[in-house]
Amino acid sequence: MFFSYRICICLISLFLFFSFGNTAASNEDFQKLKEDILSYFPIISGSVKKSEPDLLILDKGLKDGIKKGQRVILFEETVPLIHPVTKQIIGKSEKIVGSAEIISVENNFSRAVILEGDIKTKNNQIFFKIPKSKIKILYAQTNTEWAVGEAYYRELKKTERFELIDAPVNIDNKEILLKDHKGADILLMLIPSKTNGNLKISQELYWTKDKKLLSKSELELTPIALSEFRKKYASLIVPEGHTILSYRLSRSINRISTGNFDGISPNQILIASDSEISLYIIDVDLKLKSNYLIPISGDILWFDTGDIDRDGKDEIVITIKKDNRIISSIIRWKQNEFVEAFRLEDIFLRIYDGRLIAQAFSQSLGFDGEIFYIKPSQSGYDKLEPFRLPVRANIYDFYLLGNSLFKWEEDGSLVVYTEKGIPLWRSPEPMGFGLQYEKQTGISMLSLGKWKVHSRIKPLSNGVIVIDKKPLLGLVNLSTFGYRSSKLQLLQWTGIGIEQTDITEEISGEILDYSVSSDKLFVLVKPPFGINPKRILQGESPFETLLHILSFKY
Repeated sequence: MFFSYRICICLISLFLFFSFGNTAASNEDFQKLKEDILSYFPIISGSVKKSEPDLLILDKGLKDGIKKGQRVILFEETVPLIHPVTKQIIGKSEKIVGSAEIISVENNFSRAVILEGDIKTKNNQIFFKIPKSKIKILYAQTNTEWAVGEAYYRELKKTERFELIDAPVNIDNKEILLKDHKGADILLMLIPSKTNGNLKISQELYWTKDKKLLSKSELELTPIALSEFRKKYASLIVPEGHTILSYRLSRSINRISTGNFDGISPNQILIASDSEISLYIIDVDLKLKSNYLIPISGDILWFDTGDIDRDGKDEIVITIKKDNRIISSIIRWKQNEFVEAFRLEDIFLRIYDGRLIAQAFSQSLGFDGEIFYIKPSQSGYDKLEPFRLPVRANIYDFYLLGNSLFKWEEDGSLVVYTEKGIPLWRSPEPMGFGLQYEKQTGISMLSLGKWKVHSRIKPLSNGVIVIDKKPLLGLVNLSTFGYRSSKLQLLQWTGIGIEQTDITEEISGEILDYSVSSDKLFVLVKPPFGINPKRILQGESPFETLLHILSFKY
């Protein structure tokens, strides 16, 4: 059964903090943000001393915890509440008559402007309070790294003053969040930025009812403090018990993606073979919605999805190798089925940050020339401005994250470069290949080597995801025999080095592809040699690809 929840990291033993003095991460790092939000919601009550048109004078002030910007409930006391046994008066019922916002504060009294209610017409005594019930907060960590967002989330939870509601992941548009505030009183947005080598976190608080800004506050985290939070909160290892579903698929299935392709349901999965693309809806189980036969079948080199025309529906971009040709297609959902919108030959395509980029193909080189932005047309395409990188790279080899370039090298190693092309880090050993093809010379017995298509690199939580593969024979140059195991890793540049976090445990066989949604991880795996020997004993075909769906939160 599918469900969404925040992954709880259970600590088996006490975490030993490194001795970094005041730079080490601790709960006190969030004290400023936490105190700021708590200061607007003390449990307090009092009475209205004086009522003027649209203005109230309250009998509580600075010394009582009243603060400019707070909002209070206005009420009248009505019939007494009588204990059913003792018959004693234990209180009075309350009738809500309005609300008000504090606009100025003195030591012993304060002024408030009326937001709701016709208070000036009331003859009874009016009281006010900030209720003791939990304040509902829509918690939006936007693009803040998961470890930081999770640490602060837990700190707020421990105050027992707030009911925290998770906002959609990675949405940083205030208007979208306020429009669908899920019944929250307050929108809390965490907004990350870099300053002097540190991570700055800004906290913005908005009243959801009228979208008014309540408060802004900020803190800075040093790289060392950030590293400590990652160690404590960002372990994304997915235990075996977190696997929701596993499916046996045809051996030919080798690509997967997720998105919203019909503009209606966001929970959609695409799985592709060299000849067919299938669209599934995530329900209690996988529910097939549509099949699309690829007009020209062949080896899928790249499989991308994204809303490149900004119409609210994701397109499919697929690049295929057929004999000595390269064919790229853009496929759209139209009138309840997928249709091919554009087809381009001898050119590689990729969706990068919502735009199409391309690179030419040649038989002797594979990837040929510069990478450039592209605009397809019915007669071909328009070549737009070049895509600039600090070092030479093929179209599928890289991901640029901030000022750091993550790039696959020829030997299967991963290297991180600066914006000036200076290498900062290299993986201790090669991490495997995707597909490899001989460069064609036209001369018998003369080889120019191979051109390679590496595994995809995707951004996640201030870092990138990569596939780390272990060859069957232990040598990367013999990886054509297959891979004995593989895993997904999260790589994050801290400013002083790379932190590697295993997202999955070691999986037997080769991870062919993967896709990430807000609460699920989809992983396609081919067993060693592509064979599941258990199925032979069961009298079934041993050739298969496995789809694992795991619960996931980042």
